[in-house]
Amino acid sequence: MKLVFLTDAWVPLVGGGQKLYLEVLSRLAKKYHWRITVVTRNLLDRHGLPYIDKKTAKGLNIVRLGKAASWSNFFARISYIFQSLAYCKTLKADLFLATTFLPALSLKLLSLYRSTPKALLVIGLGASNPFFKFLEYFITRILNYQLIITDDYNFFNQVKDKTNIRFIANGVNLPQPSKFKKHRQFTFIFVGRNEPRKGIDQLKQAFAIAKTANPSARLHIFGPGFKIVPQSVLNKELFQSHCLVLPSLKEGHPLILFEAWAHHLPIIATAVGSVPQFVKPENGYLVPPDDVHALADAMKQAVNNPSLNQLGHNGFNLVKHQSWDNTADQYQKALSSLLQ
Repeated sequence: MKLVFLTDAWVPLVGGGQKLYLEVLSRLAKKYHWRITVVTRNLLDRHGLPYIDKKTAKGLNIVRLGKAASWSNFFARISYIFQSLAYCKTLKADLFLATTFLPALSLKLLSLYRSTPKALLVIGLGASNPFFKFLEYFITRILNYQLIITDDYNFFNQVKDKTNIRFIANGVNLPQPSKFKKHRQFTFIFVGRNEPRKGIDQLKQAFAIAKTANPSARLHIFGPGFKIVPQSVLNKELFQSHCLVLPSLKEGHPLILFEAWAHHLPIIATAVGSVPQFVKPENGYLVPPDDVHALADAMKQAVNNPSLNQLGHNGFNLVKHQSWDNTADQYQKALSSLLQ
């Protein structure tokens, strides 16, 4: 199988989407011997220099197009649509797979030239800007695709015709059993990007309220725009913390959800995207999005819950078999169905 994967958001960007792409594609290449070409943008690293792919998984060929620019560069993002279209026209592939959002436009334009099967991966929904909100709707709901794969259960439910759409949950890598003790003070942890849709302002307000009832409580914040640490350090923090808080205003299927449970960590999360599909009273607290007082109340309850650890253990039992291997197997089955 020769797969061409179009995304404008590959490394050096760090986030759930990039981890999903790499975990799934590397397994498709290794386990199923797929030959995969990743067509992406030429991006600048954190030092402002063109990013160089020093090492990639076997079976993955990374092609970077255009002049090196920051990911948010508007003109570079628009240029990628046409650069990727021109490049993909030269490739012989069995299947094209593109991510939301702008790569999807490349995919549709490619349909004018190539009859090769094409699929769309829908993740990261939740645009707030009116124009991008319209573009999001147009790309995911108006345009037609032979197959849509999504990790957003809310989006999946909104699509009435389920013929050409598949919901595939993300996977998780289970860490080694913990040798770390919990922090002495009750510690909440947040892991995510520093962007408004992640609800960080609401979290800080809620924590300030919760802290009045529990002055010794702590809040540790990690992620791009805050503090980035190696995975080993983050694993330690997840083991040592008492509760993860996921206050997102918009979300698909946040990877940190399963990662927290993999560390036996209970969760407080907002009811957005796929989160309500997994967070239940037996493994965490579910609150409305953008409701500071509801979030603060849940944080207070967590501090005073003598059975809090059991919620984390229940979450672990839910995800202990949800491996990335299993997720990749579902991708292989869904994508291969287009060739039958």
